[in-house]
Amino acid sequence: MITLEIRGCTDITPMHQWIRRHCDLTRLMAVIAACVSIVGCAPTAVTQLAVTEYQTVASQISIGDAKEYVLSVLHPSQQAIPAQFKKPSEQYLSYGEQVEIHFVRTALTSGAKNVDDDFTPYVFKNDVLVSVGWTYVSKTDFLDKAKEAISAGGVKQDRNVFGVRR
Repeated sequence: MITLEIRGCTDITPMHQWIRRHCDLTRLMAVIAACVSIVGCAPTAVTQLAVTEYQTVASQISIGDAKEYVLSVLHPSQQAIPAQFKKPSEQYLSYGEQVEIHFVRTALTSGAKNVDDDFTPYVFKNDVLVSVGWTYVSKTDFLDKAKEAISAGGVKQDRNVFGVRR
């Protein structure tokens, strides 16, 4: 007969108890990990609340408002949204003018994915709100306007600069 020792113990009952506790703890950790991963992949009630709250604050914003004011109105409604359900802002230069696009979560139609339809872009030119929505921020429009700017000599072709001429 071979003697087994776990923590200096050779009695079979304490060994079984230790193994049982270890297995139970392992199962519990697996269940917790599964729950966390499932919750992390789906929009939460917090995200839904933020989307609903956005609808009440959006009316406080108008074209021509300062970027600082607009973001101060929008930020509280977006603050609680988990990072995986946000879209980072973008920046570029258009004829020497700084353009920033901030994306606000305004829908949950895609579920766990972050598709463009779930966001509303807020476009700032020189820190002034010039557009809200996707009409102004169409990728096709950006490419067409970039080609137009390059052909007009306003932008060198080797630079990654898109924008509108106004």
